[in-house]
Parts: sequence; C-alpha cells; structure tokens
Amino acid sequence: MQITKSEHNDIPAILNILSESKGDNLTAQQREEEGFTQGAMDAGMLATFQSGSGVFVSRDEREGQPEISGVAMTIRGSLAKHGAAQAAYNAVLSSGAAAADQIFLYGPVSVRKAFRGQGLLTKLLLHICHALKDTFTLGVAFVDKENHKSLLIHRHYPMTEAGEFELNGRGYVIFSFEPQKVLAFYAGRT
Repeated sequence: MQITKSEHNDIPAILNILSESKGDNLTAQQREEEGFTQGAMDAGMLATFQSGSGVFVSRDEREGQPEISGVAMTIRGSLAKHGAAQAAYNAVLSSGAAAADQIFLYGPVSVRKAFRGQGLLTKLLLHICHALKDTFTLGVAFVDKENHKSLLIHRHYPMTEAGEFELNGRGYVIFSFEPQKVLAFYAGRT
C-alpha cells in the first residue's frame, strides 16, 4: 500500500469511490452501520481540492494493477465558501483555536468496502498530518449526526469535539485536531 497526493488522472476513480460511499442505495439501518459520505463532489471541485493542500489516496495492488483503495480530502479552511464546510470553519475560527491561515478542513474521507477494517483511515490521517504539519496547526472535520459509524471513528482518534452546528435541518459535530499531536499520539504504535 502506498499513500500519495492524487493526480488529475485519478479524478474519475476518486469520484467513483465517493459516489459508492454515499450509501444512497442502503437502508437507514445499513447507513447507520456502514456509514456514508456526506456532500456532493464534481470534477471541478475535486480539482480545486487537488490544487490546494491536496487529495490523498491510498493505492493497493490488485491483480498486478494499482487500485485506489481510499481517499482523504483536505482544503485550506479559508477556501470553504458554502454549506457545512463554511459553517464548521467559521465556528472553529470564531473560537480562537487557530488563525485563519492555520486551519485546514479534513474530509470527506472514504475507503472502498473491500479495504475497510485494515487501518487504512488511520494511515491516511497520519500521512496527511505528516504532509501538512508544517503548514497548518489545526485540522477540522465535521460529521453529520446521523452518521453514527463516522462519529464512532472520529471519537476513536485523538481529536477534540469542538462544537456542533445545524444547517438546513441537519445537525453536525465538529472535530478538530493538531497534526503534531496526532503524530505524537501514534508514534511507535503503527
């Protein structure tokens, strides 16, 4: 397995992974158990993420061909211009936890079903923390309150529940983390 920043030619595979993980074809119970990726992404938005702090992908060999098994997106917080991303960024910024240019947004993150349960999310998170630690002091994620699986995962990590907000009738939990502290927490564990 290798983790790198994605390239332009990875866009179709990344969009496919994000689409598969939306869980639109799952029952409410399955969405609760398996989790889901929130929001919508198109090629133009993805290219914007790629040109900034980056979209990170894990690649695994399957039948001799490298296949993208997971994706984790990041973007400079100040570039969040709408929706839940902007609400989460504004909430953390107003708390004074970090300066505007020191915050990056983390997510969405998705791992293909065949690769889940192998610690891939942790490896992606650690790679991102290492790659961005010299540029940003705080990462921020937000999770739909109905996404119980994602809430459990985020609560497993050395992240702080930094608040909550509601937007368009949906509730969200904000998680923040310092890349240096995440790396120190996992030093020698992985």
